[in-house]
Amino acid sequence: MIVRCIDDTLCSTLQLNKEYVVIEEAPEYYVILDDKKEETICKKSRFQIIEDGEIAKKAKATITELTYQIENDFSDIKSFNIRKNSKGEIKEISIKFKYE
Repeated sequence: MIVRCIDDTLCSTLQLNKEYVVIEEAPEYYVILDDKKEETICKKSRFQIIEDGEIAKKAKATITELTYQIENDFSDIKSFNIRKNSKGEIKEISIKFKYE
């Protein structure tokens, strides 16, 4: 994953608007390679995601599979469910397949 620094306050090894490689991700923190090429633990709020390889791969695979299902009259779909939040925005789409 690649992230861009948007807050370098009190951190001398980061530069504002510079991109960094994420080595590990935790719920609240990233472990990145800083300007000194050392592993540094930083709050996620300091960064903006530029490229997320895992999300991109999963999204492309999902789109490919759904395109196939549309072209084949949803032949492999067992059930389909959409969850929305209180604002009516889609929060989750759940699709169960009939694969054996």
